[in-house]
Amino acid sequence: MVATSRVFWIGRLAALPPAVALCILVTAHPAWAQRADDTDQLLRGVIEYDGSTGAERRRAERLAVHEEEQANEEQEQADGRAGDTAAGLDDTTTGAVEAVQRTGPVQWFGRNNPTQPTVDTVVRQPDPDPYAAVGMRIGTFILRPTLTQQLGHESVLDGDAQTARTLSRTTLAAELESDWSRHQFKLSAEQVIDITLSGDGPEDPSTSVDAELRLDISSTTTANLFFGYDFRREDQTDANSVENAIAQSDVHSFEGRAGLEHSFGVWAGRATFTAMRSTYGDVELDDGEELSQSERDNNSYRLALRAGADNGSVLRPFAEIEGTLIDYDETEDENGYNRSSNGFALRAGAVFDRGEKWNGEIAAGYMQRNYNDPRLEPIGALSISGYANWSPERDTVVRLGLNSSIEDSTTAGVSGSVYYSASADITRKVRENFITRLNGQLGWRRYYGDLPEETVIVAGAGFTWWLNRNVGIDGEVSYEKTYSEDTDNDDIYVGLGMKFQR
Repeated sequence: MVATSRVFWIGRLAALPPAVALCILVTAHPAWAQRADDTDQLLRGVIEYDGSTGAERRRAERLAVHEEEQANEEQEQADGRAGDTAAGLDDTTTGAVEAVQRTGPVQWFGRNNPTQPTVDTVVRQPDPDPYAAVGMRIGTFILRPTLTQQLGHESVLDGDAQTARTLSRTTLAAELESDWSRHQFKLSAEQVIDITLSGDGPEDPSTSVDAELRLDISSTTTANLFFGYDFRREDQTDANSVENAIAQSDVHSFEGRAGLEHSFGVWAGRATFTAMRSTYGDVELDDGEELSQSERDNNSYRLALRAGADNGSVLRPFAEIEGTLIDYDETEDENGYNRSSNGFALRAGAVFDRGEKWNGEIAAGYMQRNYNDPRLEPIGALSISGYANWSPERDTVVRLGLNSSIEDSTTAGVSGSVYYSASADITRKVRENFITRLNGQLGWRRYYGDLPEETVIVAGAGFTWWLNRNVGIDGEVSYEKTYSEDTDNDDIYVGLGMKFQR
């Protein structure tokens, strides 16, 4: 169109005289040039000083904006990683990270005062033992009381005679433990109240109080003090039980012990002195009479010295020597025997410690007791003792025990007896609030005199089902059998009740 217009005007000018055509061209040239420029603007756009058109400039602006936005995003990501590193998080690259959907308030990455989470967003750690007794704080001590109330039934078969009774058994227990940074004090007490509701049979009350104090004198020296009181009623199957008795003798025992331990580098030593006072009450016979047992009242003293390795190994050997002295209140018993005595024991053993999985100690040796009365035969026998705590799997604990002891006799012409026993107690937490128990014991008693040997078998099972942290259902069943050539005694007990703890 522009080309046609130019041809048209050139043809018209050619028809005019030359002077007139020249004047018209000179006068119209600026307008022609402006029109040509306008035509160029319409066809090609405005030409900038750098030679780029408007379209190219707009494309460049869009590209610059995109690059700026991308640079800002990369800077924000870098700031976020720096903030995580300052908060102690691991910034190790482990692969592509998915975009995180923010549900809380938006905040700048890496800020020094981030918004604190609300209570609802706090992650609480689970309680490792949600049904354990919490206790009550009393100053710097923690008190944990327990009450168990059971209704039970007991059946005793002694030879051809059988008795059975329904009973109420209440057990009050408490533990007071210090919460000190140094030293430790622990007090344990238990009272068992046994009341017969119907039927016949001897009741079985008991009381025990134990107080222990550990003094950390230095990093290598420790002093241990102990005081204990124990009350119990002798059983029909005890070595010195009286025949034809409705209730056996009540025994009161008082014990005091002091010990000192010291480490000498890779060796350690321990000295322990024990004093005990034992008194015996009257026996109630089936004919209504009472038989005094005061001739059995005595004081006993024991000194034990131990030396062994303390090098931190799993197995640490030791050697122990022990001396004993027993002094009866009455010089002679009703049969004219002087039963005061002295004795000793030599043992060698080892302590093993593999942490909570397996630990304990075992020792073996020789023990002997010599009586002041020459008519009583000295007692000498193998001494074996030990214990072990074993956890074969989580929430299962097995406790094993071995013991040997010398027991004095009240029978004329009989020095006493040696009693060996092996025991096992298994505790299994089936669920967090359901605990089962199994126990067993095998004992063997050998008399030094004209009395037959005895065998004792004990087995039991029980459970505790916690309804909450403070209240639970408690039940147990036990069986004890004692037999020899002259005796055969069976005792079965079944009880069910409630247990309360704080």
